[in-house]
Amino acid sequence: MIRQQRKRLIATCLTSALLTAVSAQAQFLPSPTQEAKPGIRWWWMGSAVDKENLGWNLDQYAKAGIGAVEITPLYGVQGNDKNDIPYLSPRWMEMLRFVEKKDKKLGIETDMATGTGWPFGGPWVPLSEAACKAVFVDTIVDVKKKLMDINFTLPEKERNFAKLKVIKAYPVAGATKKKRVIALYESRTRQMVKRAAPGGEGYVIDHFDSTAVAHYLAHIDSAFTASGTPFPHTFFNDSYEVYGANWTPTLLTEFENMHGYKLQDKFPEFLDGDAIVVSDYRETLGEMLLHNFTEQWTAWAHKHGAITRNQAHGSPANLIDCYAAVDIPEIEGFGLTDFGIKGLRKDPGKTRPNFSDLSMLKYAPSAAHITGKKYTSSETFTWLTEHFRTSLSQMKPDMDLMFCAGVNHMFFHGTAYSPKNDPWPGWKFYASIDMSPTNSIWRDAPELMKYITHCQTYLQWGQPDNDFLVYLPVRDMWRTNTKKWLMMFDIHGMAKKAPEFIKCILDIDKAGFDCDYISDQYLRTCTYKNGMIETAAGTCYKALIIPGNNIMPSDVIEHISQLKAQGAKIIKGDNTEAMAKAANPELMRKQYGLKLIRRNNKYGHHYFIANLTDHDIKAQVPIATGENAALWYNPMNGSYHAAVINDHGELDINLKSGESRILLSAQKESAPWLQDKKLRLAKTEPQTIDKGESIDLTANTWKLSFTEEAPKVEETFSLQGLKTWESLSDKAQVTMGTGVYETTFKLSKEQAKKQWSIDLGDVRESARVYINGHYIGCAWAVPYILHCKDALSKGKNTIRIEVTNLPANRIAALDREGVKWRKMKEINVVDINYKKTTYNKWEPVPSGLNSTVKLVEVK
Repeated sequence: MIRQQRKRLIATCLTSALLTAVSAQAQFLPSPTQEAKPGIRWWWMGSAVDKENLGWNLDQYAKAGIGAVEITPLYGVQGNDKNDIPYLSPRWMEMLRFVEKKDKKLGIETDMATGTGWPFGGPWVPLSEAACKAVFVDTIVDVKKKLMDINFTLPEKERNFAKLKVIKAYPVAGATKKKRVIALYESRTRQMVKRAAPGGEGYVIDHFDSTAVAHYLAHIDSAFTASGTPFPHTFFNDSYEVYGANWTPTLLTEFENMHGYKLQDKFPEFLDGDAIVVSDYRETLGEMLLHNFTEQWTAWAHKHGAITRNQAHGSPANLIDCYAAVDIPEIEGFGLTDFGIKGLRKDPGKTRPNFSDLSMLKYAPSAAHITGKKYTSSETFTWLTEHFRTSLSQMKPDMDLMFCAGVNHMFFHGTAYSPKNDPWPGWKFYASIDMSPTNSIWRDAPELMKYITHCQTYLQWGQPDNDFLVYLPVRDMWRTNTKKWLMMFDIHGMAKKAPEFIKCILDIDKAGFDCDYISDQYLRTCTYKNGMIETAAGTCYKALIIPGNNIMPSDVIEHISQLKAQGAKIIKGDNTEAMAKAANPELMRKQYGLKLIRRNNKYGHHYFIANLTDHDIKAQVPIATGENAALWYNPMNGSYHAAVINDHGELDINLKSGESRILLSAQKESAPWLQDKKLRLAKTEPQTIDKGESIDLTANTWKLSFTEEAPKVEETFSLQGLKTWESLSDKAQVTMGTGVYETTFKLSKEQAKKQWSIDLGDVRESARVYINGHYIGCAWAVPYILHCKDALSKGKNTIRIEVTNLPANRIAALDREGVKWRKMKEINVVDINYKKTTYNKWEPVPSGLNSTVKLVEVK
């Protein structure tokens, strides 16, 4: 019940368009809550904030459709030291109280990191409670030599810190006059908080030491108590980036308690990389992280009426257990996936590949699903492209992939607080898509926010309905690469640690099924009921897949045998035939490569479906649930459309490359939308007529003017045929803003009776379209096609297309002019490879309408 009384499930909408869409829907359909809105990681540079600018920033976020801000203090801005506010100081707590009060008025949730920068640490962490490491000295000596007479040579950097804990002698095979002596010293890594804010600089804590964690949290606790500041809605913990911390003072005791033998008796095997001993060590370290850090931190937050949101990846523990121990598990996307989507702009050499494939993205959602947690969040769009070059269109496909993996409570990475009147580009963080009011893409970002809110409204509704549980073979991973004892399950390295497991997960997807991962801890509590395997939280699955010859504890093996004896289906290996006997595959996934996720609701099921392929898909395909009534929902515009299921139970699917939809399905006798007059009479979504009429407007005379541009272009262009604007003049080449394309054309009486869509071709980068003064929509993602509705008429028609570009050309001009805008301390602004860079040699980025504009007949 923790925090339930304080949950602010505000059933409000983002904009008037969303209000209109929601008011038209029936009571049985879900309405957007505050949690359905996207959140942002909100960097406070130097915590140099003030109330006026905090208020202005929050107003901008609220207007755009942001539902949560996560405060993460960082290093400051050069020359601004006098305005820095020390972390947790009375002034800092005053700023937090102001934000909490303002957010309450705006309907924004207030979250905060449990420290500054990352990982947890600060000036109040003594060296004795800092991240710990083992230093072994391994030597061969004469058997007669006394242990205390041996001169152990420590690395020079450890001599002032390392403390001798164990000296032990071991026999040397085949050498009766020699013995192997191993000395264990405990030292501290002395890792400092990365990107710390003023007042947060100091040692990283020992995450395996419950006392160190308790003392760390008590210090934060005291700041809230002393100032009377309400605790935030959520405390956040970033990915585990504690490097070289492979020990803790109580590890030997905990190891013996867990495994029944002393690690010090096995030091030779341990140092030589014995698979069993190293695996037992890794398991011990993981359990200590889980209990002494993750669970203790969550219990502390609950004590104060807050909840926790955690990124477990990067840690040396079983990721499922660590994700499941918090209120909201959070995964991370890192890079841009090359789906090959038709018409999607590429930027060769200025993007980085996404290390988070589907198999990686499923860890956090799996933990949420098996434990019955409603939300899975994501750190979204970390290092998608180079700075100033990321478009809204590039965000959607990777967001869709996260949705298909199970994410339903996304957070942008991110937004830097910046004073309203600070010279452009303002304050920036080095690893971010920069979802902020100073970015030109902010103008049309509310359309992306609406899309996310529409999707997450459905993705938070009901319960997960994945086909299979898949046993996570963590012990198999722990028994590999044992020469280096510490194994961290970071995003960048998972492909090397678990290639067979990843292949199995991707093969399950290709075969048309979906799955969640499960660990020993949660498998032990599964039961067999009504032909399904059910977790303790009540989530049901059709079978358990054991992906290989996995190493399991004996009691887990016995429990699986009991489940099987009761009738549960247990599938060994990548056996797609056995899978097909246990569950019906989704043929839209198997045959056409669509990505999707399916959920239960009290009426039937609903799907989020994304065409992340390089081709349009038009097909008739049965759905795995066998339901015979369906309704489409378009999250791009909030509209509902009739879905067609023929007498053979096949659903009509028509999705262009890059498009996504939500499908509601049920049996006709229980489909509630069939009882709702508006939805019952809903027409199918207008589709292009294969041999219909097309009117190409590309060669028309176009007028191009500018609005909200910086610097000012101060010129209007008459174009014979469409052109992007960066080549039209020196000022147009460097401006950041919105170019307004206008033209007129005539329609005959017969043409005016038809239904039309407008296809904008290649848009750089988003476009609002007005026809005869009527706003028909914003094209911000491929395909850049909008339905013209009833805006066209007989005779003369006027089209106005407001195209907003990227800030790339403007920032490149600043670099060519030698303007010092990189003014943040520490790493400042770097390229995608973390190298210092300038943009003065960037070629001008196309801005505006980059190909054709045409009207296409639809029906």
